[in-house]
Amino acid sequence: MKPLEAGDPESVGDGRYRLVGRLGQGGMGVVYLGRSRSGRAVAVKVVRPDLSTDPEFVRRFAREVAAARQVGGFHTAPVVDADPDGHPAWLVTAYVPGPTLRAVLDQVGALPADSLTVLAAGLAEALEAIHRAGVIHRDLKPANIIVAEDGPRVIDFGIARALDGTAALTRTGLQVGTPGYLAPEQLTGGTITPAVDMFALGIVLCQAAGGAPFGEGTSAAWLYRVVHEEPELSAVPEPLREAVAACLAKDPARRPTPAAFLDRLTVRHREDGGWLPDEATALLSTVPQHPETAVVPEEREAAGAVRDDTRRPDGTDGTDGTDGTDGTGRADRTAPAAPPTARNAEPGPVAGAEDGTGGGPVAGAEAGAGAGAGSEPPTAAAPPPGPAPVQPPPPPTAVPTTAGPATPVPTTAGPATSVPEDVPGRRAERPAGRRGRRVTVAAALVVCAAVAAGLLVWQPWKGTEGGAEPGGGTSSPAVASPAAFPDTTLLVRQDTAPGWPSDCHGVIAVRPAGTDRPRRLVPDGTCDYLPQWAPDRASFAFTRVTPEETAVWTAKADGSGARRIAAISGGRVSWSPDGTRLAVLRVEDGVQQLFEVRVSDGSARQLTDGPGRVEDPAWSPDGTRIAVSLEAGKGNWQVHTVDPSAPDRAPRQVTRLPHPALDAVWSPDGRTFAYTAGSYQGPNKGDIRLVGTDGTGDRPLVVTAEHEMDPAWSADGGWLAFVRGPYQKPVIWAVRADGTGERRLTTGDVPEGHPAWR
Repeated sequence: MKPLEAGDPESVGDGRYRLVGRLGQGGMGVVYLGRSRSGRAVAVKVVRPDLSTDPEFVRRFAREVAAARQVGGFHTAPVVDADPDGHPAWLVTAYVPGPTLRAVLDQVGALPADSLTVLAAGLAEALEAIHRAGVIHRDLKPANIIVAEDGPRVIDFGIARALDGTAALTRTGLQVGTPGYLAPEQLTGGTITPAVDMFALGIVLCQAAGGAPFGEGTSAAWLYRVVHEEPELSAVPEPLREAVAACLAKDPARRPTPAAFLDRLTVRHREDGGWLPDEATALLSTVPQHPETAVVPEEREAAGAVRDDTRRPDGTDGTDGTDGTDGTGRADRTAPAAPPTARNAEPGPVAGAEDGTGGGPVAGAEAGAGAGAGSEPPTAAAPPPGPAPVQPPPPPTAVPTTAGPATPVPTTAGPATSVPEDVPGRRAERPAGRRGRRVTVAAALVVCAAVAAGLLVWQPWKGTEGGAEPGGGTSSPAVASPAAFPDTTLLVRQDTAPGWPSDCHGVIAVRPAGTDRPRRLVPDGTCDYLPQWAPDRASFAFTRVTPEETAVWTAKADGSGARRIAAISGGRVSWSPDGTRLAVLRVEDGVQQLFEVRVSDGSARQLTDGPGRVEDPAWSPDGTRIAVSLEAGKGNWQVHTVDPSAPDRAPRQVTRLPHPALDAVWSPDGRTFAYTAGSYQGPNKGDIRLVGTDGTGDRPLVVTAEHEMDPAWSADGGWLAFVRGPYQKPVIWAVRADGTGERRLTTGDVPEGHPAWR
């Protein structure tokens, strides 16, 4: 939670609710922590002034609030007060201390069977109460489910409909709805009934079990599968599978009501009375019961502390989950339709941003505006209701490799598999396994305990240009000085014309430290991208696409002396520490594999030959390992390391996430990976995370409503550059390795991507 800002109201409701801090900001307004006159904690959602003066919004908001106030039950966060006619309008809901289900799944991974049965029963009871009040939720998803000690709580029920058809929404050209959880009838323009909530319930339970019932492919493929294909339910435990399958019936009339669903369940409680695995229970203890004591300085906690707040492109923070918004800071939004690119690209229609203030999806005017808090980025937009249904296209048969030309690959995600860590021979069969990951929360608990005991002293910083510079405040010998911004030149890709990535117009440019005037290099190329400095910084390598081939090239630091080295299949390349070799990608026997190429003569040696595709090579600082993203099962990309001196040894798995782990890069000391977690179109979007190179200490670094990718360390390890925004208009940002000082580096309107500091 953040302190109140200048211009924030001190109270609402003629003083009935005193505002004590900011929980988050979204497209619908600002969420505050409030206290009633008796001292009860509440979440106060104050609507944006422009919406408060929109007559259509005010009318719908009043109607939906009136209906939502009739919702009762043990498993909802009820609306307790509101003033739709206020200037501005506001809404008060109960404060539920706890993270969102999205945050729990991201931190802990898939839930065990007994926890799933309690979750299923609690959500069904909540939907039964919501439907009994005449409300259709229409936006059930992990971001709208609070995980409390005694069971789940459903929030934001029904209020999303206040935005339907309002001028504010129409101006954006966006639609209400969270693709990824939409029922077939929502995708084809059918009638909206309470059955759409049951379909969303089925998807939520699949995700909580570690599955993806309709895969994580492109939006076109996902649309097709939802409407025409049966779901993949192998991750759902057998006792729940039949009930979940019924929820995902194509015909809404065949889906059970919440009461009928409950009749099918056998709820299993743990002997100790809890309902969550130990890691999730420990995560609950990090959420303050008395949140006004949790106000922290504007910058994020030091690296290693587990915290669910975020920083958006405009400098605003996401919610901490305690008011019923998403604790991960993600927003349910899609970027503008992007041409397919890499394994995480998706062409698709535009969708709205998650409001983050409890009002459901609401549009942000432009991509990158930081419009909302929430969690699950949608994979497609819902068409407006009307007589003409949307006909989903047939599933595509090809997606491109990283940032390069398309190659035919399967699009339907299958069961996750993992690569054996200690089994020699890379062609050994990979056993199937449930996707998920476990994160060490003991460090977070130690940090929280130390804060409570006064052992850690936060040093406040004053941000400028979205960043942070040292300011006043209490200092402590235990708090290290913030890393100075790097004084080295950053290599970037600039797009000289629109169309990236399907129509490439990339050129390599340098952005000197301390200036906002980047200078373009190697002007003779028409499609150059993914530059990488050589270890001595006297030259750099990059990928060039011509009508004849895709190849790795090198050039001197000033852009002169461009020279072709060898043909590759595309994607990033990486220098060996001695500067004599490049790790590259080539297709062998129909599978993209890892090779090393000698810079002197272009000779190549194959380093992997397993059945899984390889992406994103990155050589370790000591030269003993190469990190790659390996497809350990269809669509299941995880970070592995390869020993170039022993190519017959099986790659060693580092990450085990329920979503793709991509773009891994070594810190200069070789102890930490920065990587992209999630994918452009997937249910988790893309964020930047850190993890030890031994797989321990996985933690978030940059988590916002936007898609982030392509992290790049500074030479001293104090900063990371990364890309934020839609594929067509990427923007380069930078942040300290402890999560502080975030600032935008791209200036002007020219899109920039693929940063490289070293």
